[in-house]
Amino acid sequence: MKPAPFAYHAPDSLDAALELLASGNGTRVLAGGQSLVQAMKFRTDRPSALVDINRIPELETLEEREGELHIGALVRQQALLEEPLVAAGWPLLAAGARFVGYRETRRRGTVAGSLAFAAPWGELTAVVVALDAAIDVRSARGERSIRAREFFRGPHQTALEPGELIVSVRVPRPADGAGTGFQEVSARHRDYAQLAAAAVVLPDGAAELVLLCAASTPLRVDASGAVDDEHAIEELLAGIEPLDDVEASAAYRRRVAPVLARRALRDAAAGAKAGT
Repeated sequence: MKPAPFAYHAPDSLDAALELLASGNGTRVLAGGQSLVQAMKFRTDRPSALVDINRIPELETLEEREGELHIGALVRQQALLEEPLVAAGWPLLAAGARFVGYRETRRRGTVAGSLAFAAPWGELTAVVVALDAAIDVRSARGERSIRAREFFRGPHQTALEPGELIVSVRVPRPADGAGTGFQEVSARHRDYAQLAAAAVVLPDGAAELVLLCAASTPLRVDASGAVDDEHAIEELLAGIEPLDDVEASAAYRRRVAPVLARRALRDAAAGAKAGT
């Protein structure tokens, strides 16, 4: 199928882009387009206008500043796998990115776009929640910062307001000695996640676990004290209400959740013990 008719704008400055977005009336942002263009082809999304931000160089930043990794709105998902800076300081970002689509799609898809799309299976949504990232947004009205843990409101629903654009994602450097782990299961290689788990474990035993597809948004669980206790993990996850969809049943996800959680936490604990 072909998209419904739409207007196309390609501003070369952030201010110009925000002015176009302020007009509303079904205007959407085009960055990588890996999700939006497909939705337009099937006409499940019919924007009246696209604002292509790919000509705005200030949105391409990927650098460390004051202990945070700054990821601009145009940073591609593949950069999380290729930049030594990410591997050295934020390995959980790289671990999650390995499960995002294919190399070809990751070279177009953006990190910020993945977060804005807020797919229930979006690996990077779990990672930024686990790492307590901040999402900086701007509009013609001003700017604000939203914690990733408050950003996701439901499948394809976020705290973004009309006219707002994610300009950067700021990820704090994990605490010294922290270990991280990421596990995922899918029906086919590189297919949508049926369930995924991101974990951060500190040397003192404090542990953070975030599950995908175990709820309508990335599900945070305080797993401190449960890292080496299988029964404790099962008890922590006993009350989850997983998604029930074409990818997997809720019953299957309930069975798999403790297994992936245990694996992710063990990987993270091993990293913490090794001082990585």
